[in-house]
Amino acid sequence: MIRKRVPSMDDTVIYRLINQEIVPFSKKYKNHSSISFSSIQQRLLRNTTFVYAKGNRSPLGFISIFIKNRILLVDMLAVNSRFQGRGLGKQLMLEAEQFGLKKKCRTARLFVDDSNPKAIGFYEALGYSSTRYVTELGCYLMDKSLLPV
Repeated sequence: MIRKRVPSMDDTVIYRLINQEIVPFSKKYKNHSSISFSSIQQRLLRNTTFVYAKGNRSPLGFISIFIKNRILLVDMLAVNSRFQGRGLGKQLMLEAEQFGLKKKCRTARLFVDDSNPKAIGFYEALGYSSTRYVTELGCYLMDKSLLPV
């Protein structure tokens, strides 16, 4: 079940998922010392975050998004490695895209680390395509039109 984030219930697990599933691929957090629980909480406060959880249990995954100039920006997506490959990430992405459509977004956009080919393939399978490579971040910028074809 997908629901909105409840900070008191979800943030500790989200922080763990970030450290386990995102940080190892990120050049920005190479030494792991620049990411703190409070910095993640502040980031989540600025965004809309959905979690995939069974009822009120701990999240198995999450997606954090924001909107700027009618563009849905996917800030972070992570699924517990034990539950990857079961469609949870796809469900979270679809929830985010539907949220974007309700807010009149025309495009969805995200950055994906070049060191994470599994994630690149995941996003391509969902219809995202690389629009450019950002050398200073070591990331591909990927876009998807949210408008009906």
